[in-house]
This record gives sequence, C-alpha cells and structure tokens, in this order.
Amino acid sequence: MGKEVNLTSSASNIETQTFSWSLTTMLKLIYLLGIGFFAIKFSIGYWKLKQLTQNASFDCMIDHVKCYRLSGSENAFTYWRSVFIGDQISNEQRQKIMPHELEHAKAFHGLDLMIVELFRLIFWISPAHHWLKKELMLVHELQADQVAAKNLNKRDYAQSLLNQAFGTENLKFSHSFFNHSQLKQRLMMLQKRNSHPQNLLKYLLILPLLGLMLTYTACKEDSQEEIQELSEQAEAEKLRTQYMKELEEAVAEYGMFSEDMPNKFKITTYRKINSKEDFYRRNSIMIYIGEKMDEGDSGKTKMIMTDTEVFRKFKTQTYEEYLQERNNPKTEITEVREEETTGSVPFAVIEEVPVFPGCKGLATNEERKECMSKKISQFINENFDVNLAENLGLKGTNRVYVQFKIDKNGDVVNVQARAPHPDLQAEGERVINELPKMKPGEQKGKKVGVLYSLPITFQINE
Repeated sequence: MGKEVNLTSSASNIETQTFSWSLTTMLKLIYLLGIGFFAIKFSIGYWKLKQLTQNASFDCMIDHVKCYRLSGSENAFTYWRSVFIGDQISNEQRQKIMPHELEHAKAFHGLDLMIVELFRLIFWISPAHHWLKKELMLVHELQADQVAAKNLNKRDYAQSLLNQAFGTENLKFSHSFFNHSQLKQRLMMLQKRNSHPQNLLKYLLILPLLGLMLTYTACKEDSQEEIQELSEQAEAEKLRTQYMKELEEAVAEYGMFSEDMPNKFKITTYRKINSKEDFYRRNSIMIYIGEKMDEGDSGKTKMIMTDTEVFRKFKTQTYEEYLQERNNPKTEITEVREEETTGSVPFAVIEEVPVFPGCKGLATNEERKECMSKKISQFINENFDVNLAENLGLKGTNRVYVQFKIDKNGDVVNVQARAPHPDLQAEGERVINELPKMKPGEQKGKKVGVLYSLPITFQINE
C-alpha cells in the first residue's frame, strides 16, 4: 500500500459517536449491580455486628483472647480475636462454650470468613463462592468442636448443643456457637472416631499412579507442542481482534488516512517490526486495508488483495512463526506461491523495490520506497482532474482506490480502480496509465512484477 494522495487539504469529517446498549454492556451492568447488592448486604451485616459488640462489657482475658459479656443476651460468638457470651447463659453452659469459642479466636477463623466474604462479593455470580463460605464455616465449627470436646464428655457436649440451639441469632462475619443448619453434621462428627494413622497409608497407593500420569504427560512432546501452538493461535487471534477494534475506532474518529491518525496506526507508513505488538498491529492494518479495498468489488473491478497468499498469511501467521522465518535464513518471509497466483510480489515485502525516475542513488530499500511514494503522489497531484468529482455532484470525502503492477520491464500494467462513480474510476485508471517507465523490482536476484496500491483522497466542501 503506497502513501495516500490528498488532492485537497481539508479537515476530515468526524462521525458522531452514539451510545448503544450491547450485550456486553448489559452483562457488565448486571455484574456491577450484583456487586452493589452484596456490598450493601456486607455493610449492613457488619454494621449490625459492630452495634452488638459496642454494647458489650469487658469480662476477662483468657490465653491472650479478650472475653466480653453481652447484657440480656443468650448469644455466644467469636469476632476476630474476641469472644462474646451473653449473660443469660448459665455457668455450666459457659464452661462448655468457652473452649469452643477460644479455638475460633486462636485459629484466626474470623480472618478466613472475612476473606471468603470479600471473594463472594467480587465473584457473586459464581455459585462455588457461596457454597465455599457455607462449607468453610462448617469446617471451622467441626474443628472447634473437636478441641472443645477433648476434656468433656461428647454426649454431654452434644446435649448442650441441642439444649441451646433455639432462639438464637446467626451473625455475619462471626462464629455463632448455636447454628441450627449445622447441628446434625456437628453431632454426627462428634460421635465418629478419628481415623487411625495407618489407614492413611492406603492413599500412598495413589502416588505411583499420579507419578506415571505426570511422566506420560511430560514426555508426550506432541501434546506439549499442540498446547503451545493452540496457545499462540489464541493469543494471535486475541491481539488481532483488539488492534482491529482500536484501528476501527481511530478511523471513525480521525479518518482512514488522516494526518491526525495516531502513529501506531499510520496506515501509509512502512512499518518496522520490533515487537509482538508491532507485528499484530501491522497485520491488522494490512487486513483492514485489503478488506476495505475489496469491499463491494465484482467483475472487472475486482481487487486481488484478499485473494493473495500474503494476505491470508496476515490473517493466520503468529508472531512466533514470523520470528522463526526471520531468524532462519533458509525460510522466506514472503511466500514464493504469491508469484504463482498473481505473477508479482507486493510492494510492502519486495526485496528490491522498483526505482522511479529521480530516485536513483538511494542507499536503502526503505529510502527508495519513500522516494517512489512521494514521486507517485506528486505525479497524481499534477495530472488528476480535481474538479471532476465536484462536477459529478459528489459531496464530502471521496476516495479512489487504485492498484497496478510494475512488470519485469518496468512498465505499468493491469491498472484497476474502484471509486464511488464510474467517471472517477476511469480518471484514476487514466492517470496511473500515464506513469513513467521505471527500473523493475527484484526478488532473490531476479526481476519480478510488483503490485502497488494506493488511495487517492479529495474533499468536496458542502
């Protein structure tokens, strides 16, 4: 793609951006509403708990754990490193409850609950996080029961749970001694015997099988290569999609070939590839241009951009494959099959570009490309009938896309154009056919035909 030729200089039309409700926007809104709901619920629960604890009076210190007395209450719970017990609970029951609640405080179970509650707020849409909190609280209760029942009769301890199980309140972010929903499981676990350590040896039988599975997976090179390839392809598709979206937004805001276009999306600039981002951004630009040029074409005016091997390579090649080709001197970055389908090599990847009259003596291929683009732009500006579009009644920004080939003899052949009006198309073909003879391009030391495409843009003021 050569540099754009602007026949008149004027500001590009800026399209008005309108907001629309997309599925993605609606899903994001629902997710944020869910977070808001659980955040409010979290705040209310925390506020209620703070109100209850503020009315408690300090009672004593046991094993570096503060114990508080709740006036006129039958609740018993642990919050962080503090134990709260209602003064309506008898001393006999208090002796059974205290070891249980002290274990919650010493094991920092309150921190576990707070973390799980925050995760549930963020990942509220996942049922697993709601189930996790329920199961974690049960594990905490079973752990505390096991410690509390060591110095007590298990039957008496179980009876204590049943006697005090009714008329109590379940507080968030705390471990309540009386919890109806967990009583059955807690009572069943109290009656179970601990597994004998020797029984754990049977689980060791799993280790050899696990080792064989890991060895098989690690040694299967094909599987690893396939996984790596799929990962690279997924990343390539993600980056192409991301940069294509950014490019379309930039085109909508600034205009396809505007001078105000950000440098990273300068379409008419020859792009050097120094990073993965440069590679996929360059590919996105080439894909966008090729598809736009072929859009709506048919018959004799059919452009051949998207029918080439190079174009298909832009859409499928990964950055890793590109590096492998670039670093391997035996592999060409440009496929020879391109010549089989079009009889020419694209201007962007030709090893030795055609030399336009007046561009001789330049040292590098890039300098010759830049010189050729400027000379062609100057030639078109001097020969294109700029008043034709206005005479045809066209308004706004108009573009004529032209494509031609510089054959092995340096002559301009196979000129094709696409424009919003047949007369503009004919004018574009006429001007390009008048281009002077050039020194032909070379690929691998041989003269080859070179494909060249460029847009001709002009603004008709309304």
